[in-house]
Amino acid sequence: MKSSLPAGIFALACASLSNGADLSPANWPPGDRARVEALEQQPWPAATRLVEGNSGLVTGTMSPIAVRAGIEALKQGGTAADAAAVVALTQVTTALGSYVSYAGEAQLVYYDSKTDKVHSMNAGWGSYLGESDPKTIPAAANMEAGQGRKTLVPGFMAGIEAMQKRFGTLPFADLFEPAIWYSENGITVSPVLASFFASRQSYLSRTPEGRAFMHQGGDHLPVVGERFVQTEAVRTLRAVAQHGAQFMYTGEWGQEYVSAVQREGGKATIEDMKRYQPIWEDPLSTDFDGHTVYGPGPSTQGGYDVLEAMNLIEALKVDQMGLYWKDPKAFQGLSRVLELAVITPYIHSFIASSVLKYGVKISLQDRATKAYANAMLPFVDPIFNAPQKPPASNHSDAIVIIDRWGNVAALVHSINTVLWGTTGMVVGGVPLSDAACFQQARLAALKPGDHVPSEMAPVIVVTNGKPSLAVAAVGVALLPETVRILLGSLGNHIDAPTTMAAPPLLLNSDYAKRSRIQIPEGRYDSDFLASLGVAGMTVQTKSQQEVLGLKGTAVMGTISAPSGVRQGVEVTGIFGFADAY
Repeated sequence: MKSSLPAGIFALACASLSNGADLSPANWPPGDRARVEALEQQPWPAATRLVEGNSGLVTGTMSPIAVRAGIEALKQGGTAADAAAVVALTQVTTALGSYVSYAGEAQLVYYDSKTDKVHSMNAGWGSYLGESDPKTIPAAANMEAGQGRKTLVPGFMAGIEAMQKRFGTLPFADLFEPAIWYSENGITVSPVLASFFASRQSYLSRTPEGRAFMHQGGDHLPVVGERFVQTEAVRTLRAVAQHGAQFMYTGEWGQEYVSAVQREGGKATIEDMKRYQPIWEDPLSTDFDGHTVYGPGPSTQGGYDVLEAMNLIEALKVDQMGLYWKDPKAFQGLSRVLELAVITPYIHSFIASSVLKYGVKISLQDRATKAYANAMLPFVDPIFNAPQKPPASNHSDAIVIIDRWGNVAALVHSINTVLWGTTGMVVGGVPLSDAACFQQARLAALKPGDHVPSEMAPVIVVTNGKPSLAVAAVGVALLPETVRILLGSLGNHIDAPTTMAAPPLLLNSDYAKRSRIQIPEGRYDSDFLASLGVAGMTVQTKSQQEVLGLKGTAVMGTISAPSGVRQGVEVTGIFGFADAY
């Protein structure tokens, strides 16, 4: 039957039905690519600004190119899930697989506007069935035999596919176009990327594959201004786009991965790869000042951390005090809450035994409840005197996306180690993480083959039944960043630019000196610091360089009611970028 529609309209209708998209940067509007590539050369925005739009918002850490790719996905009819996949895939390319990886891990919290329901997906690491003695896994500094034992089953690509399959509308293969284009045409090496190579060359040089990865542009170390082309990664990405995520599990890449890990003494098998599945589960949640805060589900650690902190804030009435950077009492209260939330997962048996004699019975699952917060208040000081401390957290990327339908994606993904790891192992252009090298105790507590709990904690806030705020944070102090933003937005009722620009709280890793509070140099008013001293708090300032390794970095997105305007924030000095339309 011949169509009666004009040819142009008929073609448009067919394109709409096929739901395809052309996301290639080669076809972005003139000037857009040059603009974001120039921005990519600096680690943070040049100025603080509020970014808003009526239809879509993308915020993400580190990569303006990836944020622009996400906006393109939204404009071409993609959902928040489609755009989150595009941004995450592109972030790995622009980072050259250094702090995020196609063989990394991911955590998602997602609001589905069709059902008004919040979902949680855990695509964290999987452990190996055959690893029977995880306490002997080599530490990061150990560069001798057994480097393959430092690896874990990656969850990133399976998670991206699962998210997009459940909530996306665009063809899966289309989502890879920006990542493939920049892998093939090259990323201009920024001063930050050049410094990464200079600091990690000894580790990448350990294997022939690592040396080949590092020297894709020639025999020298990559230098500022060069285009770094990732030829092997292009082949891997094209294969995943064509065959799906299973290419990296039971397909050619997965088989090469198992062979490489086994060759280096690791316990990976194709059965480990075959059985890996992301975990879909209901999110944890708690009420806070008339809002509902949703975090990752019970298979993770991060959800418990955030919700415990919010409940403690309410129990201590910190939300009824002044702004933490102006009110010493609020600062002290928030600091204590954060320290408690960070340390308690690692000394839970100590807490349980301490409170049991008072008739208080608790379990790990209770950490997200208000009853737990109220039970903990009398035991704050004894807990701080406990001997253990948590392991260090590592590099990641954070994404918050709101689409035209009101779907919200809060996604965090990570290589979960120092830049490119310490193994020097590379498979199909993808450097392998050594995330097991600092989680020996955690792995020993698991049943072999189980998922490894993660501290990643993206959150979505629902107000009067609709999403109003989403936060995703990365870095060593991702919990303090997440919590201070939630407190400022929900408890103090201050606007997004003020919240984001407020001075950070730093994670105190010296658990033998609980009274010493660390702050960034020059960020707090001198009169306020004097008042902290009067209140009996000892303050230790940290230089800007030290702060980079101690603070977290967050991105946030809001939906205003009743206007529906989507808002994000860019703040100079913070590794986050935003775009909207």
